[in-house]
Amino acid sequence: MSGKYFKPLIPAAAFALLMGTPYLVPHTGFLSLFAFVPLFLMADKFVREGKRHTFLPYYAAFLLFNIITTWWIWNVSAAGAVAAIILNALQMTVIFALSVRAEKAIGKVSSLLFFAVFWTAWEHIYYEIEISWPWLALGNAFAGSIKCVQWYEILGTTGGTLWILLCNIAIFLSITTEGQRRKKICTTIAISLTAIPLIASFLRYCTFNEQGEKMEIAVIQPNVDPFGKYGVIRQDSLDRLLLRLADEAVTPATELVVTPETFTYGIDIDNPTNHPSISAYMGWLRSKGDLKMLLGALSTRFYTTALKPTKSARHIGERKWYDAYNTAMVLDSAGVLGSYFKSKLVPGVEIAPYANALPFLGKILELFGGSATSYATQDKMEAIPCGNGRKVGTMICYESIYGDYCRDAVRDGAGFMTVMTNDGWWGDTPGYRQHFSYAALRAVEYRRDVIQAANTGTSGLISQRGDIALSTQWWTELSFPAQVHYSTDITPFAQYGDVVGRLCSIALILCLIAICLSKGKRFSYGRYAADKS
Repeated sequence: MSGKYFKPLIPAAAFALLMGTPYLVPHTGFLSLFAFVPLFLMADKFVREGKRHTFLPYYAAFLLFNIITTWWIWNVSAAGAVAAIILNALQMTVIFALSVRAEKAIGKVSSLLFFAVFWTAWEHIYYEIEISWPWLALGNAFAGSIKCVQWYEILGTTGGTLWILLCNIAIFLSITTEGQRRKKICTTIAISLTAIPLIASFLRYCTFNEQGEKMEIAVIQPNVDPFGKYGVIRQDSLDRLLLRLADEAVTPATELVVTPETFTYGIDIDNPTNHPSISAYMGWLRSKGDLKMLLGALSTRFYTTALKPTKSARHIGERKWYDAYNTAMVLDSAGVLGSYFKSKLVPGVEIAPYANALPFLGKILELFGGSATSYATQDKMEAIPCGNGRKVGTMICYESIYGDYCRDAVRDGAGFMTVMTNDGWWGDTPGYRQHFSYAALRAVEYRRDVIQAANTGTSGLISQRGDIALSTQWWTELSFPAQVHYSTDITPFAQYGDVVGRLCSIALILCLIAICLSKGKRFSYGRYAADKS
């Protein structure tokens, strides 16, 4: 490789390693605070040298970052991994490259601030669209360094993204700014911007006391091979496994049993008690007094109509349709107390993005092993009643990375949160460990204990401070009791949501208007000067 191409790869690789390490190694979140500096230095050199064709070095940086952190998607789908890594790196590169190009119109410092606003606003938007893969939102870099970001209870993960970018900008300016006075100012800002949130977070961590009375939960990790479950293992065998593990964990003080997602399938959501598994669970619950069960299930709802009843309905015959749901439901000995349908769906697996507007996307997804149909959803996350006047918020698998969305369950009265998941698809890779660590961010944002029940992967308990109180080993069949706090306090983030993302979205629009006006003035001045000459 010639020096022409090798030299830009050094800062690109430095960025990828510094930014990727916090997603893989606990307690290294601080690296993200200066990870972008090599990339900024590279871009600054290109601008000073007047180089225009610099997209590929930037793309190499973000591509390496995505590969390092999410290569494990390959274990589920090679095509899905390639698409996720290439496209996610592409949208990151476009944001960075456009921000660099803006320097000519608005100046160096303004273009850097524009980049911070642009990136943060895009993350906010990215959480809301159907083609959504916000796994690498920058604020998630502190999932394994939770003592550093206790203030997420106010500003959330997107606030962490903006903080990371501003710290990088301040450090970069402290390095490159000329003049002793200006350099001193930039250095002071960089130190303050980095240190003050960290110090405040450590103080909050040390002084925070967990809130609420305790209740006992039994968590089930059945360890069923996800690739050999449906149509291979009989459902009655799975039922016996579940009830045996539940018997091993339940004590007289246990109030709720929590299972992983999609443990039971084929349930008619309008007639759930007719399903043999539900009948078996209800019979077992009758022998346990006032015990409840939070069950993960695949359920259906049937329609008889000539016209398509919902946008996600699937046609199964003349005037016959059905919707499929990834469902969480609370059972007691008499039936179903309440349910919630997973609504943040995995693109290409659980949802064919924009299927009604772009039907050809579904056909393309099928060619690469994806799904041309979508699960049905509901408008917002609701808390599910779980007995004794209490409610639980249930994040099903992938939903636990959507902090702004899942807070609706807290506002609806959830006193603790659960993650029902099946992380065995990825194998023994960083994927399931990253997923478990992200639950700590939700614990801090809402100040709720979080129970994670995984079929395989890591099950456990995360405290309101984000500490891992209990965790299981990979590929282990077990069950265990856990003591959770039931809290009714509402954090600022739970109440108001992603304020940072919304403000940055507004600021982005204003920035774009300012850039357009700036370019317009330059164009008008250029024509005026030409006419005068």
